[in-house]
Amino acid sequence: MPTDESLSERVIRLERAQRRLHLLVTTLGLLLLATVVLGATGAGDGVLRGRSLQLTDDQERVRVLLSATAGVSLLGPDGAPRAVLSLDGSGPGLVLYGSDSRAILNINPDGPALAFTAARGGLRAILASVRGAPGLVFFDAEERERLHLAVGADGARAALRGADGAVLWQQPPQ
Repeated sequence: MPTDESLSERVIRLERAQRRLHLLVTTLGLLLLATVVLGATGAGDGVLRGRSLQLTDDQERVRVLLSATAGVSLLGPDGAPRAVLSLDGSGPGLVLYGSDSRAILNINPDGPALAFTAARGGLRAILASVRGAPGLVFFDAEERERLHLAVGADGARAALRGADGAVLWQQPPQ
């Protein structure tokens, strides 16, 4: 059973990962801005227009795709997305793709959320702030909630659930 210290260490690692994601998003934004500015300076009216922008590598493979509808996609040599920065009706989002997992960072009207998935997209963990109240949830391989930690106006809550969904332990007790 995890100790408070090990949970604190995990939260600290997640916070560091979130800061790295923020730095990546900022860097991608600056690269995008530089690309647009450098491309626009060659146009007669100083404006670069189009429905999409594709940056290719030496083998003419598309590596960066910019689209007004899909956002900014960084593609691997195989053409598969490795990072996607987009904006929808709910807010901005960033998806980082691993070989069999993803990290998804988004901001929606309820607040920011960072989700981790495993193979085949199965949800494994969520760190979120919902209307200012932080929470952390871990899921098993079948996407059943197993550990829930939250801090609300009434204090901190924690619950540990079995595979059948039954509460094995919770604090404060109900």
